[in-house]
Amino acid sequence: MNSETRYGALRESAFHYAGEQNNTTIIITKYDIIAHTMTFAHISTKPIAPIYPTSNTCLLLLNCQFGYHDLAAWSSSSPPSVSNPAFDANIAALLATFRAAKAKHTNPADRPLIIHVQTRPPWTDHPLHVSKVGPWGEVDPATGRHVEVRNIDFLECAVPYTKDWRTGEFGFCKSFDEPDMETWMPPPPDLNAPVRTEMISTSHTHSIWINTPLEKLLTDRKIRTLIIAGMSLEGTISTAVRMGHDLALTGNFCDIGNEEDADSRDLETDGVTVFVQDKDGKELVNMTRIVLVGDATQAYGTADVAAEIVRKVHLASLREFAEVRRTDEVLSAFLQ
Repeated sequence: MNSETRYGALRESAFHYAGEQNNTTIIITKYDIIAHTMTFAHISTKPIAPIYPTSNTCLLLLNCQFGYHDLAAWSSSSPPSVSNPAFDANIAALLATFRAAKAKHTNPADRPLIIHVQTRPPWTDHPLHVSKVGPWGEVDPATGRHVEVRNIDFLECAVPYTKDWRTGEFGFCKSFDEPDMETWMPPPPDLNAPVRTEMISTSHTHSIWINTPLEKLLTDRKIRTLIIAGMSLEGTISTAVRMGHDLALTGNFCDIGNEEDADSRDLETDGVTVFVQDKDGKELVNMTRIVLVGDATQAYGTADVAAEIVRKVHLASLREFAEVRRTDEVLSAFLQ
């Protein structure tokens, strides 16, 4: 069965599942039992399947914020250390590729989705609290020193292009603040929004899925391929991937999830979703494909473990929950 045929079949499955909401209690319980038995590990060892630049594909960039430059706040090694010096360049490459794909679609409904997650913790001593600033900006020619910027603001490699809710104008949004949700009334959708418009989702906990609209947004868009990058790997990224895997396995985002017991070694992907079929072609598993871009993440050294080893260990453990790939693999698979 080719990808185009499967794509139509999956759409029917998604709508059928949506119509069976009242009969899912027992099935959900079953999902919860087997959710930890499925593994993506062997998929990551195969040549990467295509990534389709459609409205069902999403690039999710987590916490690309200046506060993560404060190594002393995140690393207990001496001196404080962080892995992967290619992080900024790889994030920029992913973002540029997705933006180019968005620009080729005249119909907004056909464009791949770009979502930037900004963490805004409520704890005043947290490195990403809104009150924290640091010398992370550009160098001031007059003083030769880096300009102080807010820790919660976006890194230069990952500045969202979106609509400023305060002014109503579109542009690159380096510094973002939440509106007061008790008094602010969201405007109606802007049908004339620029092609390049991206989304920002804020989070106040360790998980991007808790008390945020992200799960509903991805489900409404029927996201079939979710590409995750950002930081920190051992914190937000790990939590997002593991819980995202369970959400996909229980039928969230686009498909039926884990309909029947299956051998995880039979999991495969055609670039649209991840699935298992029996010998008669019946789908036992059909879930969103989650791709973690391993070299577009960073981890921090500890008193006993070097930063790069921390990164490699976490990536190895996350192969159970996502297809782990390099940036160059993702870019080569992205069909322009």
